[in-house]
Amino acid sequence: MRYILFLMLTVLIGCTTSKISVKKNLNLSYRELLQHNITWQKTIRTLQGQAHIVLDTPQYSGNFEAEILISGADSLLLSVNGPFGMDVGKVFIGRSRFIFYNQVNNQFYMGDKSIFAERNFLHFPLKINQLRDIFMAGDYFDVLKKDLYEIRDDQYYIEASNGNRQYKMWFSPYYLHINRIEYYEEDRLLYYKEYSQFKEINGIYFPMAIDFVRPREQQAVSIYYNNLQLNEPIDNGLFEIKISDSARQIDLSLENQL
Repeated sequence: MRYILFLMLTVLIGCTTSKISVKKNLNLSYRELLQHNITWQKTIRTLQGQAHIVLDTPQYSGNFEAEILISGADSLLLSVNGPFGMDVGKVFIGRSRFIFYNQVNNQFYMGDKSIFAERNFLHFPLKINQLRDIFMAGDYFDVLKKDLYEIRDDQYYIEASNGNRQYKMWFSPYYLHINRIEYYEEDRLLYYKEYSQFKEINGIYFPMAIDFVRPREQQAVSIYYNNLQLNEPIDNGLFEIKISDSARQIDLSLENQL
């Protein structure tokens, strides 16, 4: 059922995306391709949008609507609504501080960002420190050792490593962006991400559909942007979270997961 829903959403989003207007390019070197990826990610300074999110795990499955605000590397606000527009939760991540407001339980957490980095956001199989990169379609590499570089199935294909981490990547020959990337640790697949339905927004091609999957845990999150702005000014006041006077703060030392 989940895959049927994914297909239907992909078709609907595909109707709104632009047709390919760029030429196919299979002539880049390994370094040129990775440098293009780095440059592309650096060009995205702000992101503001609405998205439909599909969550599927053994413990919980559901559909959500979300509003996302990202400004630079320091500010992120994610607001999530459940069925019938019910407020579920909001999370703000700043340069050093963190606020999480669980609107269902009317509880809020706040404190140093480092305390929350490895915690999950609600029922999502996404850690707090992964949220920005997933919604921004970000994959960052410091130093990679090239293990394999070739044209496979009419796409660029890369296998690379950094210490005990390994990566397998497929790049589009049109947009020169990642279509799929697999993250391994000591040859064990941790998770993979897929990007599709690229659309030109403010001169930048960006994926309107993002899939994040942990195969071993049978956990998947799919993000389908239906309204998106890139590199437009964002009022700092939009990052403020209004918390109910009756909400209670939770002692984080007693909590295992948000």
